[in-house]
Amino acid sequence: MMSEQEKQYIVKQRALGKSFVQIGRELGRGESSVRYVFNHIMDGETKADEVIPTVFLDPRTPGTPKCKYCGRDFKRPAMGGKQLFCSARCRNAWGNEQKRRTPYSRVCEQCGREFTAFGNPHKRFCSRRCFADSRKAAQVMEVRG
Repeated sequence: MMSEQEKQYIVKQRALGKSFVQIGRELGRGESSVRYVFNHIMDGETKADEVIPTVFLDPRTPGTPKCKYCGRDFKRPAMGGKQLFCSARCRNAWGNEQKRRTPYSRVCEQCGREFTAFGNPHKRFCSRRCFADSRKAAQVMEVRG
């Protein structure tokens, strides 16, 4: 557990532009511990005696994150990993956009009909039914073979 003096030191050194690795070496602590304490301080509510700078020299640690999908500002929770989206709805919408970005024109191996596959250039069948029919045909060929 870090003392309040160490926490204040971390905040001041980050404001001066030092990396988490450099601060960790100076304190004799790991980089991940220093990063965790800094992020926890910055995400939590500030106390009256804490000195937290409003401007950071390091561009990788923004004060308020923006949603990767809609661009709105949002507040990250104190615990947890790096959050890129303001909500599950935005995260899912972004993921669906990424999947559907490229349509591929394919020909079904079973029925020969042309179909469009979104996001998967290796799709072989136009439907579940054609896939099942293909499996049944393969089983019949094995039994005869």
